[in-house]
Amino acid sequence: MEVIKIIKIKLIDSGENGFHVILNSIGANFEPIDGFLPCLPAELEKSFNQWQSAYSQLEDVRKVATRISPQSVVNYSSYEEKEQLKITLNQWLDSGDLNWQPVRDELISVLTYLGNSDSEIRLFLDIKNPNLCRIPWQEWNLFQSRFPQTEIAIRVRGKGKFRRPRKSSKVRIIAIVGKSDGINTQLDLEVIQKLKEKGAEVRFLNQPTQEILSDTLREEPGYHILIFAGHSCSKEDGSIGWIYLNDRDKLSIKEFKNSLRYAIDNGLQLAIFNSCDGLGLANQLAQLGLSRIIVMREPVPDLVAVKFLEYFFAEFANNKSLFKSMKIARGRLEHFESEYPGAMWLPTLCIQETALSHPLSWQQLIYPNFWQASINKFKLPLGLTAGILLIILAINLVKNKFTETKTTGIQPEIHKNISQGKSC
Repeated sequence: MEVIKIIKIKLIDSGENGFHVILNSIGANFEPIDGFLPCLPAELEKSFNQWQSAYSQLEDVRKVATRISPQSVVNYSSYEEKEQLKITLNQWLDSGDLNWQPVRDELISVLTYLGNSDSEIRLFLDIKNPNLCRIPWQEWNLFQSRFPQTEIAIRVRGKGKFRRPRKSSKVRIIAIVGKSDGINTQLDLEVIQKLKEKGAEVRFLNQPTQEILSDTLREEPGYHILIFAGHSCSKEDGSIGWIYLNDRDKLSIKEFKNSLRYAIDNGLQLAIFNSCDGLGLANQLAQLGLSRIIVMREPVPDLVAVKFLEYFFAEFANNKSLFKSMKIARGRLEHFESEYPGAMWLPTLCIQETALSHPLSWQQLIYPNFWQASINKFKLPLGLTAGILLIILAINLVKNKFTETKTTGIQPEIHKNISQGKSC
């Protein structure tokens, strides 16, 4: 069994003293150490704001964003501001401050140990400051140059104990298409549809009413993964998020929390919001008890969102870990960087601390071998087992046929309603 090795960095805002930093680990066997990281430099905040402003004015970003107000044309490029942001970020994190240097040196020591053991390096950032949540920590040269196998997750806070998945013969997915004017959600649906080849059972909802969404979330035997494609947005402080369910309904998570909590209690393990500006959605879902959420931290161009979904499931459905699947999928977005500088920063993994010791993979959601498990459990004679399996197969064929007629999926009438463009 794999030993989970995770580095935890907690940053506590300490006013004029900067950030109190506590470096700890799970499974790496080293003593915690603490120190202070200097205050967020004004130059770094300025660089981030200028990149964000320039990025938001890109034509394909403006098409999908719902929280960008009209602005005058900026006189700097998002590529130049992206590079400047990386420079100022590294100047801050490579500070020679005496209260920070011991923590940085210990972090290097631990990363070196994990790197030499060929382990995945999973870094967990425990931060409350919303400005720190949006910073592209993965651009620290310490990770980029020396430890490129590092993947970062941001802590989200929730209540309740960790809920293990309810295993079944198939990975069950609920895929929701919300309001999507100006975006091509058909591309998302095609990626999700292909997951059936990996043994997934997919329930599609196309711009459902709130009642239909709530009822579907309560269906048995529940879902493992929720995917949303369409328009969404969050408050600037990342505390609240909204999805545009259809042309009429703009919902916060709070407005259908009971149905979501039911789905979470019934085994939901992962939510993916392949839509814009989702940090508020992640924080609200975590408060309901969901342990793992993937969001885009800024408005995301259509094709970037689709390709991320494709790249992520190419790894995750082939039984790569959640962290590794995120790492590979983000890395494969690099060909978008010339057109959308900062595209690789957008996908963000948000995790509750209680889930850190429970890694998630596709295979963990299903029985290792459904038929063999049944035979071993009941120790039935071979002839009787074969007869029972044939009966079960026939029942499943009938059930699947019934489900196809019941489920709102990728069908001709849906195609007509899906506009050209994509997901935010």
